[in-house]
Amino acid sequence: MSETSAETVDVSSKAFEVPGYAKACGILSLIAAIISFLVPVAGVLFIVPIAIILGAIALYGGYKGVGIATIVIVAVNLTVSPTFWANIGAGAQFSHASSNRFLTYFDIIGVVVMIFLAARKTR
Repeated sequence: MSETSAETVDVSSKAFEVPGYAKACGILSLIAAIISFLVPVAGVLFIVPIAIILGAIALYGGYKGVGIATIVIVAVNLTVSPTFWANIGAGAQFSHASSNRFLTYFDIIGVVVMIFLAARKTR
């Protein structure tokens, strides 16, 4: 019995290695989130969705540290951005503002998806 126990390998002690695509997407999402915070109007509408997509890919790949940092930066950016709050009500006030409103709702849903990806167990 001692021979078989010496040959067994404990699989649970292996460290999970993050794939390269997740690392690249994570770093790019963090950069995009920071840039979106610095660019007031276009940041919320056009750069935050890119940060959300890249952050979701990074979280799916298991790169949780940078993914959670991206969630925090994007959530704070959306909370303090007057552009974000103006676009939530834009569909009711302006007839041709549906694309801005779509991007705003995409931001909200994207943050929720990223939170679920951060909470799930890695493979």
